[in-house]
Amino acid sequence: MFIGFTGPNAAGKGEAIRYLVDNHCFTAFSLSDILRAELKERGIESGRDSLIRMGNELREKEGAAVLAARTAAKIKNMPQAVIDSIRNPAEIEELRGSLKNFTLIGIDADARVRYERAVKRSREGENRISFEGFKAKEELENSTDKNAQQLKKCFEMSDIKIDNSKDTASLFAQLEKILKELNYTPYKRPSWDEYFMKMAYLVAERSTCIRHHIGAVIVKGNHLVSSGYNGAASGVKDCTELGCLRDRMGIASGTRHEICRAIHAEQNAIIQAALRGSPTEGATIYCTHSPCIICAKMVVNAKIKRFVTANRYPDKSYEELFGEAGVAFEVVQRPRLSISVLD
Repeated sequence: MFIGFTGPNAAGKGEAIRYLVDNHCFTAFSLSDILRAELKERGIESGRDSLIRMGNELREKEGAAVLAARTAAKIKNMPQAVIDSIRNPAEIEELRGSLKNFTLIGIDADARVRYERAVKRSREGENRISFEGFKAKEELENSTDKNAQQLKKCFEMSDIKIDNSKDTASLFAQLEKILKELNYTPYKRPSWDEYFMKMAYLVAERSTCIRHHIGAVIVKGNHLVSSGYNGAASGVKDCTELGCLRDRMGIASGTRHEICRAIHAEQNAIIQAALRGSPTEGATIYCTHSPCIICAKMVVNAKIKRFVTANRYPDKSYEELFGEAGVAFEVVQRPRLSISVLD
């Protein structure tokens, strides 16, 4: 989910963004950050007036949507973010086109209230400006030039509008209502189980079996020990080349394990650990499927103490063995297999 904020000076956009960052784990980005970087590179102080001039210059050179395009490219793979300093209609169109689930919220407040807030925060000499001067300065941000700031037009384009003339409690209540209406689901970092289970599914992509793609990782102290997928022994032809022997013979899944050229994922993970001299005693194995009885025996003798899976294999004979050997067996929800990262 991506939320953008637009609105006039001292309307409360900063308070709204801080609330989403502090209470809902959003990451904040500002289109003005690009301008500040440009100003710093040129050795120019990044005051409000210089930001406006730099923004107008970049839009004139690279198009009205330049700031939004650069920002969207940075954050498009994130699960959620909040974006500030949206001041041109082309920026809105760029963000709507580049980001999925983008919502623009316009925040406004009574002009006198905003003026008093600006004076109180004393940013860039705002405590010395008159009310008339405050309003006159705002008009500079409502140009008819397509490459300049057009705050009124941006506010009109908002998907949702907020009147923030009251206190912050009222603002926060409005934000919570909006999140509920947008069916917001909070983002959270994956747990260790989710993390390693997802890794097992990634390993499974290397499988050469044409019946089931299975992956396994062995973990100790939240560190990866080894990984394995189901496939033919090293250096010999696999089922992608020769076809499935079990299919030709009509053998059901979970039976007659000896009639198969593939080594199971759990077996390969244990073998890889042995080859590299990595102890597996007390470790956890994460596997996309529950084990067959042969793999279960190997897990027990490798002294692995926990087996975590998200899918059940037809062979259930491991259950009694694990119970007797004291191997904890857990079924977790299959992880979301897409990758969400900040590039």
